[in-house]
Amino acid sequence: MHDRPVILVCEDEPALLDDICAELDEAGYVPAPVRNGNAALEALTTLTPDLILCDIAMPGLDGRALLKHIRQNRNDLSHVPFLFLTAFAERSDIITGKRSGADDYLVKPVDYEMMLATLAAHLRQVERVTGYRIEATKKALAERDSGRFSALETLSQALVLIDADMGVIHANAAALQLAETEDPILLAETMALARNNGRLRHAVESLFDSDRDTIGAVKVAMPDSIQNFILLIGRVADECCGRPAAMVLIVDPENRHMPEPGLLQKALGLTPKEAEFAALLAKGLRRDEIAEIMGVSQTTIAYHLKNLFAKTATNRQSDLVVLLCSLASLSPCK
Repeated sequence: MHDRPVILVCEDEPALLDDICAELDEAGYVPAPVRNGNAALEALTTLTPDLILCDIAMPGLDGRALLKHIRQNRNDLSHVPFLFLTAFAERSDIITGKRSGADDYLVKPVDYEMMLATLAAHLRQVERVTGYRIEATKKALAERDSGRFSALETLSQALVLIDADMGVIHANAAALQLAETEDPILLAETMALARNNGRLRHAVESLFDSDRDTIGAVKVAMPDSIQNFILLIGRVADECCGRPAAMVLIVDPENRHMPEPGLLQKALGLTPKEAEFAALLAKGLRRDEIAEIMGVSQTTIAYHLKNLFAKTATNRQSDLVVLLCSLASLSPCK
């Protein structure tokens, strides 16, 4: 945050805009006045404010449209509080505004003492969260170096541990590979989950507000991808991370992991040939195709299948394949 916090003020009434900026300047802030939503977007190309105070009813791009654009397209502003300033004082209007992603709602005529107190409260919250994230990141890196989460590093499944504020406690190697491709799920520079994803935020908040152990599932649109990524979110024991935490599994439908023979051999107590057969079966190959690849007869394939049924307590090939594929996340990360 700047020595003097910068407040972007978007208001189409010139007299009110001047009065608000004068109050902000006297209180020690740096006001950045604009007259409408389009002017605000232009200002945001070169300015990163500490807080945005915006009227709702404006000609052209109004406050709600501006907020939607910022939340959907400006990940770099996800930490910036957005406060509505409006004459719509009905309870339903306030609820609608907050549900749309606004952090607070100030009603006209402006109570300047209340306005300054509200701004100060939100800026203090940002400062606390920012400081917390820096310390949490340092701690997470130290814990990773100490090997506390070393077991997670071998997983091919992208996995992230987060706290109730969506701060990242740990991201394994597979998740960091996603970050290096600059996908919006993970941001490479901050290792933070995309806070502007409303459905993701709602799922996380619901998880931590619930007294029951539930699993949340959120689809996230990815660039240059036909299918959406699927985020599976579940609580983990507080003892795992020293504080309330959740685990996020990132599933890429276009990148299906296959179990390796060595893993299947160890996990299920298979012979090398049985493990080779199981890995090929998990890939969806037919028995005759597997027999040709392995250079054995159909009788031998039937014998391997019978042994796999016995060692895995399954009796149908479909159930066996599901079990084999479920072990794929334990395969080493490539």
